[in-house]
Amino acid sequence: LSSSQETGLTKKECDEIQNKQNSDFKRVWSTLDDRIPLVCICGNHDVGNRPTRKSIDRFKNAFGDDYLAFWSNGSYNIVLNNVLFSEPSGAIDLFKDQVSWLEERLEYANSHNANQIFVFAHHPWFLYNEDETGEDLTGGSAFPLEWGSSDKMFPDSYFSIRKEYRDIALSLFKKYNVSAAFSGHFHQNLVSKTTFGMDMIITAPLSLVFESTGKPRSQIEMEKNARGIRIVEVTDGSFSHHFEAT
Repeated sequence: LSSSQETGLTKKECDEIQNKQNSDFKRVWSTLDDRIPLVCICGNHDVGNRPTRKSIDRFKNAFGDDYLAFWSNGSYNIVLNNVLFSEPSGAIDLFKDQVSWLEERLEYANSHNANQIFVFAHHPWFLYNEDETGEDLTGGSAFPLEWGSSDKMFPDSYFSIRKEYRDIALSLFKKYNVSAAFSGHFHQNLVSKTTFGMDMIITAPLSLVFESTGKPRSQIEMEKNARGIRIVEVTDGSFSHHFEAT
């Protein structure tokens, strides 16, 4: 999905590489125990930094719906394609459809007395503060050593959804009492909270790990960065979580 200007490859060659990556992913995860459900969430490397109907259809053809919802032991779980919230201009009609669907699902969860509501998406809705803007985010993450020596950085603003679109989602999360939102994309652990009590839980990857200069020391001490997974334990009306390094 990268442009030929960025990679030196044609769009066709990029698509062929992505098809092979998708096949590798399916082959590896096909060995997962059948008792463990696997839900795939699309990110910017799946549908692009500016998703289009065509790029989203490519993901759907490979992995199924780009947004969906399901029950699990009394909790209602909503999976979003929030790359569209990060940049909706390439498929504004699909963005609007998803927002309408999101509110309908949240209404449904409330009317059916969900014990808790969890939202899963690739991009964090925010990093440190629900009202942050790009100008507030002055930190950054150095390019990983695995890429070679470099003084370049990913600015924190790259990882946070713009406030104008974030507010659309957060207003619904507040109205319908979402307990927590889970994401990745930041390539490091970070746990924040909204003023209305929703946890924003960002989990480090199984690939390259970053470390932002913008993270408060308290956050660094809370969870060390490493490759790993997050374990979430859900009970009737509450939940806990912890990070397991691999």
